[in-house]
Amino acid sequence: MAASSSSLLKPASPIDIFNLPLYEHYLVIDTRPLEDYERGHIATAVSYPHDTAASSRSEEEREASLVAFARDYSSQFYRPENPNPLVLYGDRAESELRHTHWLADKLTLLKNQRSRVSVYSHEVSSVREKEAKESEETFDPFEEFCLTVIDKVKEIWLLDCTYDSFASEYPFLCGRVRFEEMFPLPHQITKNVFMGSRVVPMSSHALSKMGMSHVIISEHQDIDMEELKNVHVLKCPVKDKNDENMLPCWEASCSFIDKAVSENGRVLVFVHGRSRSASVILAYLMKTLEMNFESSWTHLRSKCWHLIDKSLVFEEQLVQWYRELHCLTLTEY
Repeated sequence: MAASSSSLLKPASPIDIFNLPLYEHYLVIDTRPLEDYERGHIATAVSYPHDTAASSRSEEEREASLVAFARDYSSQFYRPENPNPLVLYGDRAESELRHTHWLADKLTLLKNQRSRVSVYSHEVSSVREKEAKESEETFDPFEEFCLTVIDKVKEIWLLDCTYDSFASEYPFLCGRVRFEEMFPLPHQITKNVFMGSRVVPMSSHALSKMGMSHVIISEHQDIDMEELKNVHVLKCPVKDKNDENMLPCWEASCSFIDKAVSENGRVLVFVHGRSRSASVILAYLMKTLEMNFESSWTHLRSKCWHLIDKSLVFEEQLVQWYRELHCLTLTEY
């Protein structure tokens, strides 16, 4: 399949989609046949299936179907809470990929030309002209959809695996999940390691749904241990202080995570808050995966770029620890 000409279209891994997070309501479009969507789909996704007769339909007819989809979506949902990125996924069959790339190209054209998708060639009036008059006119769901794409969408992500592959990894985000059943999720940093925060529920129900088998917390956190009775727990003697010596916590955590990974377990790291949790994960990347601090930091930021303050992750201690682990001098590092 040739790559799309869409400059907005980017491949996205399952971890990328998991880390959005979906419960904040992104525009996720399922391009599989409608019957497959109705059997199960990624949470919050809407259906815009590829047309098996697309090859025999005119471009105007295909665009008309997109207009109908956009109008129906905006009528029901108004606009997504987080319009960027817009996410597309399917089962990656050849016809489906053609449909997905066609859709991405149409949305990119709308974004770049700042004009409506045209059902007829003469219908290319600027959305901005419509916007200037909108105080005098009634709500137009198609125009609302266009304005959302023009103003908010910066990237279009295409899931780089099939729906079934995604569902096997994150069954709690797939099927017929209702929005009200969802809850804040941790950020997935590696296949087996997740970073928690104060909004992620530490309940037995949530941990079980997410498939967590191991949890790292601080001795001083106010957590109901009864909720953790079905998982392996490591309590680190870490206080919520900026000058805390983190080395004992990192050593214990790395061993704990290594054992969990060897058993194909999932580890949720939640040590007081994001900064200390991030430092534990950085230590794991630096020791077990032999990344230096900058490489570890870059990897972590790629998974949760807006959540971590570099000045709060004990960088100086981590760098010194890395040197000692690998017997490096200051010059060598």
